[in-house]
Amino acid sequence: MANVDSYGQLVMQSSQIVPLANTALTEATEDEIQTDANFVGAASPAGTFATQTLNNPRCVAAGISAENDVTYAYIRSAGKIKAGLPVSGLSSGQGLPGSLPYPVTLVSGDSVIVMANAATDREIGLTVATTSGEYHCFSVTPGSGGEHELVSVLTGQSIGETLQGRSVSFAFAMGGNNAANFSSPVYFLNGSGTPVGSVTPNDPAVDTGTFQVCRANIALNTRVVVRTDA
Repeated sequence: MANVDSYGQLVMQSSQIVPLANTALTEATEDEIQTDANFVGAASPAGTFATQTLNNPRCVAAGISAENDVTYAYIRSAGKIKAGLPVSGLSSGQGLPGSLPYPVTLVSGDSVIVMANAATDREIGLTVATTSGEYHCFSVTPGSGGEHELVSVLTGQSIGETLQGRSVSFAFAMGGNNAANFSSPVYFLNGSGTPVGSVTPNDPAVDTGTFQVCRANIALNTRVVVRTDA
């Protein structure tokens, strides 16, 4: 587990920016990236800075990058995921900041949480947005070949248990160090095990994760899975 450089931005509806940086972001565990003191004078949670400094801090786009691999990132508000954020590994950031399909208003205490991993780590992340404006992040780390279910990064529950009754409208996935191992996309499965939606994971070595159209109705028995051959 190492400390790596991470940076990014939240873009407001007014075009104002919340600049973010953490030059000692911890890999392999969720860590917060606060405001960049080089540009705003002090490091603080993104929501606190935005509400104290900006007019109408409504976030419409974002981008989070780190040295090696970013599996997912989100805005945490009162212990819940307010918004999933577009991400990039290898500090490339092509196409970032990316638009949020459903803008969110920041409040004091909202923080940007990042899951960064080493380039060799196999953790896969799925970030979804629903037609109700909700966001969530799911992940799994394959240890062998076979089928692997992605579960909530907050609770460890399935997507059905987490988002029952909602409809996913946008999503993206980051594939970790699995480019040579994937044998399926990420599939949304109904109770019969039949795919009803899909997302092809991005390779963090070369790709950026931004929201793309993805349609899937979520029932209690819906699962999201991916298969690998190793």
